[in-house]
Amino acid sequence: MADSVTLTIDGREVSVPEGTTILQAAAAAGIAIPHLCYCPGLKGTGACRLCVVEIENVRGLVVSCMRKVSPGMVVRTSTEQIREARRFVLELLFSRHPGLCLSCEKSGACKLQQYAYELGIEHPSFPVRDPGYPVDEDNPFIIRNYNLCILCGRCVRVCRTQGSDILDFMRRGIETKVATPLEKPLLEAGCDFCGSCVGVCPTGALIEKQRRGKGREWEFSKVESYCGYCGSACHLYLNLKRDEIVKVSTEAPADYLCVRGRFGYGYLTSEARLTTPLIRRNGELAEADWAEALGLVGARIRELREKHGPDAIGGIVGGTVTNEVAFAFYKFFREGLGTANVDSGVRFTGLAVLQQLGRMVGSPEAYASLADIENAKVILVIGDVWRRVPAVWGQIKRAADNKARIIYLGFYEGRPTRVAKVWLRAFPGTEHLVLQQLAGAVLARLGEERRKIEALPNFGAFTAGLAAAEGRPTGVSPEEIATAAEIWAETGQKGVVVLAVDGVTEDTAYAAWNLNLLTGRTAKALFLGHSLLNAHGVWRMGALAAKNSAIEERGLTTAAMLAAGSPLRGLYVLGEDPVASFPGCGMVRDRLARLEFLVVQDLFLTETARMADVVLPLATHIETGGTVWNVEGKLRQGKQVLPAKIPLPVQVFAELASKIALDSGYDFDVQLTGGTAAGADDWKGYSCSTPCPEFLPVTVAVEERQEGELWLVPLASRFGFYDHSRVAHTNLRYLSFRDDGIALSPADAGRLQLAEGTRVNITSVYGATTGVVRIDAALMPGVVTMPAFAAQTNVLLAPGVACGPVKVEIRKSQEEA
Repeated sequence: MADSVTLTIDGREVSVPEGTTILQAAAAAGIAIPHLCYCPGLKGTGACRLCVVEIENVRGLVVSCMRKVSPGMVVRTSTEQIREARRFVLELLFSRHPGLCLSCEKSGACKLQQYAYELGIEHPSFPVRDPGYPVDEDNPFIIRNYNLCILCGRCVRVCRTQGSDILDFMRRGIETKVATPLEKPLLEAGCDFCGSCVGVCPTGALIEKQRRGKGREWEFSKVESYCGYCGSACHLYLNLKRDEIVKVSTEAPADYLCVRGRFGYGYLTSEARLTTPLIRRNGELAEADWAEALGLVGARIRELREKHGPDAIGGIVGGTVTNEVAFAFYKFFREGLGTANVDSGVRFTGLAVLQQLGRMVGSPEAYASLADIENAKVILVIGDVWRRVPAVWGQIKRAADNKARIIYLGFYEGRPTRVAKVWLRAFPGTEHLVLQQLAGAVLARLGEERRKIEALPNFGAFTAGLAAAEGRPTGVSPEEIATAAEIWAETGQKGVVVLAVDGVTEDTAYAAWNLNLLTGRTAKALFLGHSLLNAHGVWRMGALAAKNSAIEERGLTTAAMLAAGSPLRGLYVLGEDPVASFPGCGMVRDRLARLEFLVVQDLFLTETARMADVVLPLATHIETGGTVWNVEGKLRQGKQVLPAKIPLPVQVFAELASKIALDSGYDFDVQLTGGTAAGADDWKGYSCSTPCPEFLPVTVAVEERQEGELWLVPLASRFGFYDHSRVAHTNLRYLSFRDDGIALSPADAGRLQLAEGTRVNITSVYGATTGVVRIDAALMPGVVTMPAFAAQTNVLLAPGVACGPVKVEIRKSQEEA
C-alpha cells in the first residue's frame, strides 16, 4: 500500500496516498476544483488549464490534475487570481462555442455552463466564431455536434482506452477538431457505439439520439439497475421521466457500457411486448384474459399429470431470468408437480464447463474479476470472449497499456491481435490441441516446482494427453508454441486465462484449467465469460436437471426433453426461444410440433411462442426486481424500476399451483443462503471452499479436415445477441445486419467465384439455409462464420452443440446461377 501524504488545501489538512494529484486530493476532501479535460478513469493531459491552483512557495499557477501531492504542501484553490485565470480560460472557450444553451440537450448538466455560472461570466469577452460544422446524425445512437466541442480530448482518450480507438484530433490551430479517420461516418470507421464518448463529454457536443427532445437533465430520476444482456450484468442507472426510459448512464462518466447496455434498452418498454395472454383457438392464437389462460394451463397440466404421470411434463427456463424467477420455476416443477424435468438452454452454452470448473475453483469468489484482468501481467485470451462479454476488451487493453503480455488463441483477426505478443492462430476445433502442446512446452520449462505438479491428482493421465497431442496439426508452429510457453512459464507473474464458456469446447476449457495448474495459478486466474445474463444463477438456483433427494435422478435434460424419442407430452418454456436459439433448431421445431400441450411465457411473440397452445406475457427484470450472479461471481441486486402491468412470474406459478390442486400454501419466494437457494440442497454448485488442484481429462481426437473443405464456426456479433427477439425491438436492429450473412475469407470466395452480396445455399448434415456472402479479410481460408445463436446459424449445427465447427457446403442459389 502506498505511503500516506499529508498536505493542506484551503486551510484544511488532508491525508491521501502517495501519487495522488492535487485535484484528486481536493475531491477526496470535498473541495471541488473546476476542470474540463480531466476525467476520473482517464489519464490526465492538463490541456484545459481550468484546474489551476496556487501552491505556497511555488511561482505561478499550477495545473492541479497533473501535479502530485507532496508532504507539507499548502494549496489554495479559489483565490481571486485563480478565479480570474479560470474566467479567461472559459472566455476563450466561449469564443468558439455558439450560445445554444436555450435548446441544448445538455443544458443544466453542461460543465461549461456550470463553471460560467460559478465564475460569474454573463457575456463572452471575445468575438464568437461559429465553426459551422454540420451536425452528424449518421447513426441510430449518437448525435455529434462539433460546433459545441471544446477540444477537451475526453472522447479521444476514452475511445483509445476502451473503445474502438477511432477518434483523434485533426487539423491544426483554430481549425482543430475531433474526427474519425478521413472523417468517415462512425459505422464505417469501425465504431462499436459503446457510447463512452457520450458519457464523458462535458458539453452537448455528443448526446444520445434516443433522448433528444425528451426532457432536461434535472427532470430525470435515476434508478440503479443492471444491464439485462450478457453475463457481466454491468451496473447502470436508468434515467426515467414519467415511467419512460430516456437514457442510460453510469456511476462515473468513464465507466464502460457496451452498445447493448447503453442503447439496447428499448425492448424493456417496447409496444410489441406481450401484455395479454393468447390461447390457440381453431388453429390461431387469440387474446384471452388471465383467468381463462391460467385455467386452461392448469387443467391441461393436471390432465397430463393424472393420465401419464408427472414425468410426462417438463420445463425449460432461459438464462436471462433472475435468480428468484429461476428458483420459483424449479420449485413449481420439482416440489410442486413432482418431476425433475426442469432444465435450461444454459445446457447448450457451457453448462458442463461451469459445473466442472466451478467445482475446481471452489467458490465464485475464486474466479478472476475484470479488475484482475486489468492488473495481470500475462493474459491468455481464448476465442471471441471479447465479443461475447464486451467489458473484457477494455480491461485487456488497459492491461496491455500497463505492459502486460497478451497471448491470443483464436482463428479470427480481431482486437486481441492488435495487442498480442503472440497470436496462436489455430484452425477452429484444434484449440485444445494447441493448449495441450503449450502445456507440454511449459512443463518442460519448470524447475523445482515440477515435483509439486507431479503430485497432483490425474497427473499421469494429463501427461499421456500431452503426448497424444504432440505434433498434431493445428495451424500453429512449434516456434509460436515455444514463444508463448516462455511467457506463460514465468510463474512469478500474475496470469489470467480469459475465455467465454459458451464460445469454446469443453476440452478447450479443461485444457486451459490444466495450463493454469502447471504454473500454480488457481485462484483469481480464470475468467469465465458468458453471453447469457444469469447462466451462473440459473445453475446455482437448481433450475437444471440433476440429482434431487426427493425425485432421484429421473430428470431429463433439455436435450433429452427435445429428443425424438422423448416421453414428454407437455412442456412449459419460460424466457427462452428454442426454435430460434437452440442448436439444431430444425429438429427442435419438429419435436415441439409433436407435443400435446405447449406453454410459452416470454416478452415477445417468439418463434417458439407462435407454436404454443397458450402464450403468457413475462415481466422483465426491471419490473420484478431481483438478483443475478454475474461472471465475476458477484450477486447483482436489481430494484423494481417500473410497475408491472401483468402478473409477476411468481404469482403465475402460485396461481397455477392452486389450479392444479397442489399445496395451496406453497411458498415460491426464494431465500438465498450462502449463494444457493434453500431447497436446492443437492445442487450447491461448488464443492469446496478453496481451489481443488486436479488435472481434468482432455480428449485430443479431432475430425480430420481435407484441403478445400469449409467449416462453419458461429462467431459472436458485435451488435446482435443471443436473444435476437429482444434486439429486434431496440435500435440495435439497425446494426445487427452488419454481421448477418455468411462470411468467407477472400481466398475461399475467389476459389468458389463468389462476390460480396451473392446469395448462396449453405448445407450441413443437420440442416440447410440460404444467405448472402460477406467477404471478411479477418478470416483464414477454410473457415466460414455466421452470427452465433441466430436461427439461420443454429439450423446448421449439431443438436446440443452451440460452438461448432461443422463441415458445410456452399453453392450459389438458383436465382444467382
